[in-house]
Amino acid sequence: MSESITALIAAHVNNKDFKLPVFNPVAMEIQQAIHTEAELSTIEALILKDQALATEILRVANSAFFAGLQKQQTVQQALVRLGIKRVFSMVMLAAQRQAFTAKLPYLNDVMQELWQHTAASAGTCRWVAIKCGYVELAESAFLACLLHDLGSLVVLKVLDEISASGEMPELTNAVIVEVIDSLHAEYGFKVMQSWELPHQYAEIARDHHRSNVDSGNVLLQIVRLVDGACRKVGIGMTYGPELVLEAMPEAQTLGIKDVHLAEMEIELEEMVEQFA
Repeated sequence: MSESITALIAAHVNNKDFKLPVFNPVAMEIQQAIHTEAELSTIEALILKDQALATEILRVANSAFFAGLQKQQTVQQALVRLGIKRVFSMVMLAAQRQAFTAKLPYLNDVMQELWQHTAASAGTCRWVAIKCGYVELAESAFLACLLHDLGSLVVLKVLDEISASGEMPELTNAVIVEVIDSLHAEYGFKVMQSWELPHQYAEIARDHHRSNVDSGNVLLQIVRLVDGACRKVGIGMTYGPELVLEAMPEAQTLGIKDVHLAEMEIELEEMVEQFA
């Protein structure tokens, strides 16, 4: 069953009329502006082009995860107080959040579960980077994890389109998980290349489940560790309570303390509540 579904998905994706998901155009402009070191006023103007995005950024800026001592009333305040890198993390979070919807109710439920995993693990990756002494990589860790399962979103979007057209019956969760597992790394890499995002993020999307990976790639190690923690506590579509985080090679490579591994599980659960 799953083999015929994966073939159907592949045929759909390879169809000349199929359009890969489009990166939020405002987020793309902001990314390019940051890359060229544009002024804050330019970045603020770009954010304000999309009022839904601007509103979501302010909501996230004032959430428990990002909030400072004072409430952020404007995008300009958020940029000044939190910095461009942190605000771009919010831009990406807000842009991604808008994409996690499906026409079919049962797939929409899966979308929400995937979003919960994506957002909570991204926030926790940022936390792990700081705890392991990689403060300068904190926002990169957030973005790497926010995008690492992009292929799962792509697969679900294609399934939603195929199912809505009547080409396929309603699928069980077990089949959906199997299909996502087999395809999401490949499609995540493909879409991120089409978006022209930094190659390091596309590589993490492609490699985060591989058995042999570069232990020197700190961002990949952080993503894999947090992925394992999500699996252990049941955040996402798979559950493996028997997993021992201390025994994971990534924990040893990063040199993360046992006490922080225990805290990480609590952090994940708190992130789920914050990003619900």
